[in-house]
Amino acid sequence: MAERNMPKKPKHAPWWAGPLTRANDLCARDIHVILMLFAAAIAVYALCLPNEMFWDDQDFILKNIYIQDWKFWPRFFTENVIAGVNLISNYWRPLLQAAFAIEWHLWADGVWGWHAVSILCHGAAGAMLFLVINTLLKDRTLAILTALLWIIHPVHTEAVVYPNSMGDSLATLFILAGIYFYAQFRRTGISAVKSRAWWIALAMYPLALLSKETGILLVAFIALADLFFLTQPGTFIRKIKTILAALWPFILIAAIYMILRATILNFNNSFNFYNTDTAFTTHFDIRLATFFRVITLYAGFIFMPYDLRVERTIDPAVSFLQPDVLWGMMLCGALVWLAARYRKERPVIPFGVLWFFTGIMPTSNLLVIINAFVYEHFLYTPLIGIILIVLTFGLSWGNNPKRQKIFMMILITVICAAGIRSAWRCLDWRTAIGFYEKLLVTAPGSYRVINNLGMAYAEGGMPEKAKETYGRAITLDPTNAVAYHNVANIHRNDGEFDLARQYYEKAIQLQPNFIFSYKSLAQIYLNNNEYAKARKLLEAYFNMTEEKLYTINILAEIAYRQGDLEGAKKYLLILLQMTPNDPAAISALQKLESVMKK
Repeated sequence: MAERNMPKKPKHAPWWAGPLTRANDLCARDIHVILMLFAAAIAVYALCLPNEMFWDDQDFILKNIYIQDWKFWPRFFTENVIAGVNLISNYWRPLLQAAFAIEWHLWADGVWGWHAVSILCHGAAGAMLFLVINTLLKDRTLAILTALLWIIHPVHTEAVVYPNSMGDSLATLFILAGIYFYAQFRRTGISAVKSRAWWIALAMYPLALLSKETGILLVAFIALADLFFLTQPGTFIRKIKTILAALWPFILIAAIYMILRATILNFNNSFNFYNTDTAFTTHFDIRLATFFRVITLYAGFIFMPYDLRVERTIDPAVSFLQPDVLWGMMLCGALVWLAARYRKERPVIPFGVLWFFTGIMPTSNLLVIINAFVYEHFLYTPLIGIILIVLTFGLSWGNNPKRQKIFMMILITVICAAGIRSAWRCLDWRTAIGFYEKLLVTAPGSYRVINNLGMAYAEGGMPEKAKETYGRAITLDPTNAVAYHNVANIHRNDGEFDLARQYYEKAIQLQPNFIFSYKSLAQIYLNNNEYAKARKLLEAYFNMTEEKLYTINILAEIAYRQGDLEGAKKYLLILLQMTPNDPAAISALQKLESVMKK
C-alpha cells in the first residue's frame, strides 16, 4: 500500500506572541515608552507616598532654615548644604537646595509632595536613559529593557524613597541629558560651536555639578560614548583628538569646579572626609583591598537584592587574601576580561564595564576618601553599565527560537520579582521608629542609628525609651556631644533642670562649637538668675548663630538686669547697626540713655 502523506498540523504561536506583538506596536513610539517608564516608577514606589521624613531629611529639609526662607538663597552657592542647621559638611549642592526650597514653599512638610517629586525625578532619569541607549546603540529592545530594569531595581529604593537623596536622580538626569544632546550634536556632523545640541549638552554639565558631586562624571561618560559609538572609525589617537576637540570646554568646567572645591568651597576637606590620619587614609593598598570587599557586596545587591539596608558597618580589609576580597578581585578581573574579549565584537560590553567602574570611582575611596565604604545609592548611576552587559548577553542568548520561551519566562520573573521587592521595601521606610528599630538589629554598633532612634522615641511621646536609648548612644561613644544634648532636652521637658544643665554643659565641653546646646543652657542659667554665665554663653552663641537679632536683644536685657548699662548700650548699638530703622531698638536705646543720665 502506498504511504499516505498526512498533512502536518500547523504550529501554534507561543503564548507570548500576541502580547509581545501588541507591546512592540505600543513601544514603537518614544512617547509611549516614556509614559510606560514613568508608570513603572509610580507603580513600584507609590507605597512610599505616605512615608514619614527622617534620616538625612531632618538636616537637609525639615530643620534647614535656608530652604525655608528665600532670603537665604544666595547662600546656596557659597555655603555647604546643611549650613541651614548650623552644621558643616563636604557637600555643596545649590541646585538640589533650590529644588528643596521650591518644594518647601509649595507644601512645607507635606510628605506626599516630597515623595511624589522624588519618584517623578527617578522616572525622568529612567526615561532619559532609554533615549540615550536607543540613540547610542540603535537597539530599541535593549534600550527599553535597560531603562525598565534600572527603574525598578530594588537597590535604588534608598535613592528614591527618602527625599533628601533626590540628588542622585537629579544629577543622573542631567548626566544622561548631556550625553543625549551630545550624541545629537555628533549625528549632525557640524562643528560644536554651531550646534545647538552641543551647547545644550554643555549647559547640562553645571546643572549636574550643582545637583551632586557625582555630576562631575558627565565629561567621562560623554568621552566613553563618543569613543565607542559616536566618532568616525579611525586610529585610537585620531579618535582621542576628535573627542578632545569637542570636549575641552567640559574639561575646563571640571577643572574650575575642582579648584573651587579645593579652595573657597572647601568646607570640611572636600577630598578627605576624615579629620585625622588613619591606616585607611594613608595606605592605598588597604583602600584598594577594601574596595574589592565592597565589590563583593555590590554584586549581592545587584543580583540577589534581599539583604538591603541603609546602615551597613564593614571593617577595612587588611589583606588581599581575605575571602570576600578575593571574590571582589575575581569579579573585577572578570569584568576586565569581558571588556577585552568583546572590545571589537560587541563594543557595548567594554562600554558597560567602563561605565560601571567610572560611575563607582567617586565613592570607591580610591581617589577621594569619603566617610563611608558602602551605600546602596552609590550604585545609582554605575548600575546602568551592569544592566547593559547582562541584557546584551541575555538578549543574544534568548534570540534563539529554542530558548525564547525560557528567556521570556526568566525576563518576566525578574521584572516581577524586582518590582515587588522594591515596592515591599518602601514599607521599611514607613515610620522613623520602625525604620530605626529594624536597622538596629543589623547595625547594633551604629551611634547614628541609636541616637536617631532616641529622637524618634522622644518625638513619638516615649521619653523613658528615649532616655534609655540615648544612654546606649553615650555608652557607645562618650565623646560625642549629640546624645548628651538630646537626653538633656528630655530632662528639661520633664522639669529636671539640674540634670538637663549637667548634660548641656557636658555637650558643650566635649564640642565647644556644638551650637544647639547654647541657647537651652543659657535659658536655664537665666531661670537661676546666673546672668554672668548666661551672658558669656550667649556672646559665644552670637558668633555662631543666624539668630543674631534674637541673641543680641537677650544680651541687652541681661546686661540691663545686671546693672551694666554701658554693656546694654553696646548691645543695642550693635542691634541698630544690624537693623538701623528698628523702632523698638531706637526706643529702647533712648530709654536706656535717659536712665543713664539720671
